[in-house]
Amino acid sequence: MLRDILHDLEWGIAFVIMTLILFVIIALLTSEPAIASGGGLRPIAKPERSPIATITETDIAPGQVLCRSEHVLSDEAGQKWDVMFFTQANTPQVTSLNLRLSGLSSALKIQSQRSLVIDIQGDRYKASDIFLQEAPLPSIGQYNLKNILPQLPTTDLFLEIPLEKGKLSRLHIPIAVVKEWQAVASKNSNPAPKLPSSIELFC
Repeated sequence: MLRDILHDLEWGIAFVIMTLILFVIIALLTSEPAIASGGGLRPIAKPERSPIATITETDIAPGQVLCRSEHVLSDEAGQKWDVMFFTQANTPQVTSLNLRLSGLSSALKIQSQRSLVIDIQGDRYKASDIFLQEAPLPSIGQYNLKNILPQLPTTDLFLEIPLEKGKLSRLHIPIAVVKEWQAVASKNSNPAPKLPSSIELFC
């Protein structure tokens, strides 16, 4: 009987050791790497993931398609914005390439009639607010990038959104989103006319 007790005790000890080893492995896999700094160790910041492509097309009328790219992004203060770039696809001419910014907090109030500034490595472009009077909501601004987007290089950029009381919201736009804007803009052109599948000759 003593032998059975010792046997069970050995299995119990082995189980405890295996459990501890498993916890240590899980802790090593889930912990963030750290680097030394003046104040001790601090975790290494993880690189920001590129947003998943979200280009959609919606039929708004017979022969009219609205093409848009939409993301929710955070500004440098941590405030979230809905960023939608859209245009009407397959139109005879490029009428507008619209960027609509919607603050997802009641504290975000855009100063109407002030220009949006696009900052690319020190090069600054200004886009006018297209709401001639008041916006539908204080947190919404809309800007036409028709004359600006073709000048922009394919790189990430920053938007400086004018807020009330002279404040600014600085919003980072990743390169993946800029590429989506370019893809949306490319749809604002007439497609080549389709050739007939067969040609009949008449004598």
